[in-house]
Amino acid sequence: MGVPGKPLLRGTEPAARGRRLVVGGWALRLAGAALGLPGWLVFSSGFHSDHLSEVTQLAWWLRGLGGLVALLAGLAVFGAGRLLVVRGKRYAAEVIDSFDALPDSRYVLYLRPFSNDSEMASLNTDIQSGGAQPPNLFFLSGLTHEEALVRRFGRLGRVIAVGRPGEHLPPPGAVRGQLPLDDWRATVSGLIAGAHVVLMSVGPGPGTVWEFTEAVRLLPPSRLVLVVYSDAVTYQCFRDAVAVEYERRSATEAPAPGASWPPLPALPDYPPPARPHRPRWEVLLNGRKRLRWDFVLKGVVVFAPDWKAGFTRFDPTTLRLPNPLTVTRLVRRELRPIMDELGTLAARE
Repeated sequence: MGVPGKPLLRGTEPAARGRRLVVGGWALRLAGAALGLPGWLVFSSGFHSDHLSEVTQLAWWLRGLGGLVALLAGLAVFGAGRLLVVRGKRYAAEVIDSFDALPDSRYVLYLRPFSNDSEMASLNTDIQSGGAQPPNLFFLSGLTHEEALVRRFGRLGRVIAVGRPGEHLPPPGAVRGQLPLDDWRATVSGLIAGAHVVLMSVGPGPGTVWEFTEAVRLLPPSRLVLVVYSDAVTYQCFRDAVAVEYERRSATEAPAPGASWPPLPALPDYPPPARPHRPRWEVLLNGRKRLRWDFVLKGVVVFAPDWKAGFTRFDPTTLRLPNPLTVTRLVRRELRPIMDELGTLAARE
């Protein structure tokens, strides 16, 4: 964390501008799809067996070229529309003036390394796996990675996050507010203590490491969820840094009122891919021998009442034939028991 800089942009004029940009972006998305999908049909139809005999004719080449141009132009317009929608959402994003009123409401506190914000503000491209076809690109989600996270966990409460220092236009997703100029740790500690659930993105930075140790000090285990967007190396650095910081704090600082410092939870290892290489028949049907992509959200870590941790990995190598439908089903299936358990949590007193 850090001290805030320029205040977050707010007001009716930026919000109105944001809504106009969103409408314009959606219009471009629809126009791009309307242009590109027929273009793909025209282009691909030339390779059907009943048209291959026409390959020596000029009409075949002109038809294919026209379809390809329409497809590429449609993709460009569609992509511009996606970016414009995100820009509009930034202008229209909800911000709060003060965290003081939050203890009286039910909220999910989203804590993360500020260095993750640029990646989390980017648009989802998960379906671009080895077997993706150009038409699938027109069905890419219009949500940023942070919006997707907020949508998944927003049913538990209003998702709140601390604005990055110097941030003028907040990214779409969690509701942002700025920390006070003085002791930010006291404010964050109060937010952690009052949260219905704390959703923490792991990272080895000192602010995130301190926030994890503070969450362990203050929260019941069932109210802490770690979301892992990092690779195995970064996750291991987080585990090592947490061990050092927890030992320091538990030896020098007082525990939560009426309690003692619990033992440091043993964070589980980062699960390796279930199938690093794909069988030959899958390669023939769906592209590459080795999957060269991964979900941005690698998995989540949740804690049992005794602080025993479990790592649920969203492993793309378990998918036989990756496509938008199977990707969505995988994440939904793996998250369902976790969300059901979080949904049973009683309101904070």
